[in-house]
Amino acid sequence: MSPQDQRPHAVTAPVQRELLARVCRRDPAAMEQFFDLYYDRIFAHVARLVRDTHLAEDLTHDVFLRLNRVLDRLDPGRDPAAWVFTVATNVVRDHWRSRTHKEAGRRTELSGAHLEVLADTEQDVEQQLARRQEHEAVQHAMTGLSEGDREVILLRDYEGLNSVTVAEILGLKPDAVRQRHSRAVSRLGELFKQALEADGATS
Repeated sequence: MSPQDQRPHAVTAPVQRELLARVCRRDPAAMEQFFDLYYDRIFAHVARLVRDTHLAEDLTHDVFLRLNRVLDRLDPGRDPAAWVFTVATNVVRDHWRSRTHKEAGRRTELSGAHLEVLADTEQDVEQQLARRQEHEAVQHAMTGLSEGDREVILLRDYEGLNSVTVAEILGLKPDAVRQRHSRAVSRLGELFKQALEADGATS
């Protein structure tokens, strides 16, 4: 199963240029609308990266504080998704490089708050249990990826961003993104299989 099979939301539609122009002028109503458009999506992305809901709340707050400080860099003629996710990625990377994170030295479980499996009420119990097992195996597999591989998987497969946009966010060349993504998907597949096998052995 790929992360696309459990993508929790559809990619948002492009933001209108008129709204972005108002955001650049720091129109309060436009800024509120712009931040509302991206808040849930950025929070979910950050939560998957850091695997801690409470920490994700703090970091997402930092993301939007930083966005507010650099609104003058927003280009109304371009889709702002890459810019917004670049800021979010930099905030998370700053956290990973922080003394607090290094001293913690621990990995928390990926929060299920934004990766819940929405069970179809018409499914029988066995189908629901099988889907839940796969869902948990994906979560476990994601925790085994390196931070860089997790970034590219989440941006490409959960957010549905293309390689060029992901390259812009991560500061890489598109070919490097495609290579990293291919490697990350392969590694994720291995970890997913191991997680399923481990779960089967203990059940």
